[in-house]
This record gives sequence, C-alpha cells and structure tokens, in this order.
Amino acid sequence: MKLTTFLIAVVVVVLLLVGFASTEEVTELVSVEKTETVAEEVKKEPVKIITTVFFPVLEESYFGDGVKDEYRVYTYDDSGVFLLREDLFGADDVLQEYVEYEYTGSKSILKRVYDAAGALISYSLNVQDMDGNLLIKENFDSKDKLQSRSEYEYQRGMKSRWIVYSAARSLLSTTNYIYTDNLLTRIESLNPGGDMEDYFELSYDVAGVLMENIHYNTDGEIEDSRSFEYKDSYLVMEKIHRKNGSVQRKIMYINDQFGNPVETVFMDAGDNVKERIIRIFESREEISYEE
Repeated sequence: MKLTTFLIAVVVVVLLLVGFASTEEVTELVSVEKTETVAEEVKKEPVKIITTVFFPVLEESYFGDGVKDEYRVYTYDDSGVFLLREDLFGADDVLQEYVEYEYTGSKSILKRVYDAAGALISYSLNVQDMDGNLLIKENFDSKDKLQSRSEYEYQRGMKSRWIVYSAARSLLSTTNYIYTDNLLTRIESLNPGGDMEDYFELSYDVAGVLMENIHYNTDGEIEDSRSFEYKDSYLVMEKIHRKNGSVQRKIMYINDQFGNPVETVFMDAGDNVKERIIRIFESREEISYEE
C-alpha cells in the first residue's frame, strides 16, 4: 500500500514537472512572439527630407556708373541639376560667345567654348572619380592641340595637391593644400624645381568660419591679405589689404533671405563703385531619406 502510494506520488510529481516545463516553453514562445511584434511596431519608416537648392539663371554686369556691360544666361536640364549652356551677351543683347557642357552620368566631362558664329574656340576634358572629385583637366584649342593639363590629388575627400603641366607635358607649377582639423589652413605654391614661390595662411573663428587669408612671400613677409565679415552667417564684406594693412579694395555681398548672393559690388578703398554684378536665382527641390 505504501509502495503504491509512493509510485502515485512520483507520477504526480513528474507530471507536474513536465507540465511546468511545457508552461515555461509556451510562455517563452509567447514572450518572444510579443517582443518581435513590438519590435515590428516600433520600426520607423525612413524620414523624408526635402532640401531647396538654388541655382543662378541670369548674371548681369554693370560699370561703376550703372551702365550695363554684359550679361550671362544659364540654361539647365529639366531637373535643374545639370548646367547645359552658358550664353554671354553684350549690353546691346548681341551674343558674344557661348559655352556648352556634356555629362556622363552625373559627371561633367566636356566643356566647349564657341564664338557668336558658332565656331569652336576651345574646349576642356575632365576626368572625375566616383565621388565627383576632379582628377584631370586638359585644355585644348580649336584644332585639338593640347594647351595645358592639370592633375588633382585628394586625401580623405579633400584636395591636397594641384599640378599643372604645359602642352609639352613639362611641369609648370605645384600647389599644396594643407588642412588642420579638416579646415584649409595653408596653401603653398611651388615652382617646377620644387622651391616655394609664395604661400597663403588662412585663419578661422571658433565656429570654423573663414576670417582671414594672408599672402606671404618666400621670406615670410606679407604681400597682401583678405579679411571677411559676416552677418547672420552670410558673407557680406571682403576687404583686400596692402602689405602695410591699409585697405586697397572692397567687395560687398548683398544676399537674399536664403543667403544667395544676389548682388556683388566691387569698390575701391573710398567706397567708390567700380563694378556691380546682379544675379537672379531659381530653385529646385532635392528629396532624400534618412533612416
């Protein structure tokens, strides 16, 4: 009797344990399913970002007395992304010359310059990398004779060297671009022998905004300099200084509410206007998505 009772008790315990294990497995499965469902519900759709991009369609140039000098008309493809043609007119609205651009994919590979009669004046061929950085630019005359060749090098996506060769492929000059914390802080110009001819040092404020560009000769003496002034984060004044620091010329930038330079005024030190350029911009929308 006792043995029978003991066996029954063992069976009951085993059934209870099996039932408890099964309950745990079911609970775990349900919990996993619920977690996956919640994760699916929390998963967000990519955020749509609309950016307004402005591009110039007209640029008019005036003399200091307000008389029109010339103007340029820019023509783009239907999307407003690719510049296809640039027409230069005189003040009398007569075409003087025009430029046509050709692309492969999103890369500009060919630029042709024609006179008013449609005769080719010159053209340039460009080679770019996958990121759109210009690697090689070759300039030719109307008879396909090479005039010059420029080669460009980059480090971390930033231009680090510009090398210029003559039509005979002899080295003409080398320009080195030096960065500090991803900001261009020094530009060095070298002659064909590799000796420095002059250099520029650029300085910025704490926000990384360019404030000054000083031009030095090989002896470290200042040749000239440029200083920059801003309002609401937009460039409004550029001053060209002589080696003694006095102002030689000024360039005033008038911007619209979007920061586009709709007018550029060139003046002497006494604020007398020498030239005025007026631009008209149009806009397009670029759509991108952010995860």
